[in-house]
Amino acid sequence: MWPAEEIFMNTKKLGTCMLLGGIGAAVAWYFTDPEKGERRRSSVARTAGRLLEKTRHEGMKTLRDSQNHLAGLAARIRSRVTVDEASDRVVEERIRSRMGRVVSAPRKIHVLCDHGAATLWGRVHIDEIHHLIRTVESTPGVKNIYDHLEIAEPEEATAAPANPVHEARRQTRLHWSPTRRLLVGAAGAGLALYGWRRKDNPGKATALLGAGMLLHSTMKHRMWATVALDETSPGFEIDKTIRINAPISDIYDFWVNPENYVEAFSHIAKVERLGENLYRWSMVGPASIPFGWEGKITKAVPNTLVEFKSLPGSGIGNFGSVRFDPNYDASTRVRIRMFYRPPAGILGRFVAELFGGGAETILDADLRRLKHLFESGKIVIRKPAFAEDEAESVKLATT
Repeated sequence: MWPAEEIFMNTKKLGTCMLLGGIGAAVAWYFTDPEKGERRRSSVARTAGRLLEKTRHEGMKTLRDSQNHLAGLAARIRSRVTVDEASDRVVEERIRSRMGRVVSAPRKIHVLCDHGAATLWGRVHIDEIHHLIRTVESTPGVKNIYDHLEIAEPEEATAAPANPVHEARRQTRLHWSPTRRLLVGAAGAGLALYGWRRKDNPGKATALLGAGMLLHSTMKHRMWATVALDETSPGFEIDKTIRINAPISDIYDFWVNPENYVEAFSHIAKVERLGENLYRWSMVGPASIPFGWEGKITKAVPNTLVEFKSLPGSGIGNFGSVRFDPNYDASTRVRIRMFYRPPAGILGRFVAELFGGGAETILDADLRRLKHLFESGKIVIRKPAFAEDEAESVKLATT
């Protein structure tokens, strides 16, 4: 080895040692600071304890899930190699339990079994008949099928509208079992390690693929929902609950009229009524940046529920519901469940939280302020203008 190369290698090693030493000194100073060191050490210890407990819990859940999968696999194998002597009632229950996965209205379909012969009658959507018949045919214990199903009319087959929050949660959640997460994560870690050790371009690609698989195995939501960059994504979920010592009717009257929000919510600058249940919102965002959107109250059940939704094309897409439940002590339990999509999706959320303007932080502060206003009697509730007009009309009609 030439002297110049040896000097370069020694200099590189010295620089690495100095960098590591500097990092070690900074970490040591951070945890041994006379004023804040003890609190920092305690915080790290608590975080490590919670992480270990969560790891233990997830490990036990994965173990139970694997045991259940193996037990189910063994049961399926036994059912294929042994003669199924289940009663007709048991076979009927098997069919009913499977129908709920392939048809939208399983209660409209009737099932009767007689010595393994399954008779089906009722009304079903035309697109679901094929899947239903195949499902019944594959049910253990079924020998023959007598099809007396009728085609449902389009308006009859249409299901009732689902709760928008529940539907958004179902679409965005990554419904992977613990066993599947473990297998995908282990495979990703193996690929990442293999690709990193190869040190060439194919190895780098393999390592990147493995790292992506490992990251995906830890995610609770689908990727398109996590980044929230377009209107097809519901955005980010918020679920908050607070108890307010006030009559449920007063709290409902406050929520059903968004014009009341300006008094209680610090981030709402102005709410302008455009029509019945239609409003234009003006909001002060992080770094005092103004935002605005138009939204409407989509459903209102007195003293029970208020649902809201922004109009298409809004700068901040949002929808959700506020539910009110009375407590035994005459107080009211208020639960807010919503999705919101800030500009630029996950990047906009990061910037907002960086400036202390995260949606959850703001909502927590606003709910505490709302609780204080109600319990101190300092809030003035305005009813919607259309409700006042309707009350005045009723009053004039009775005089």
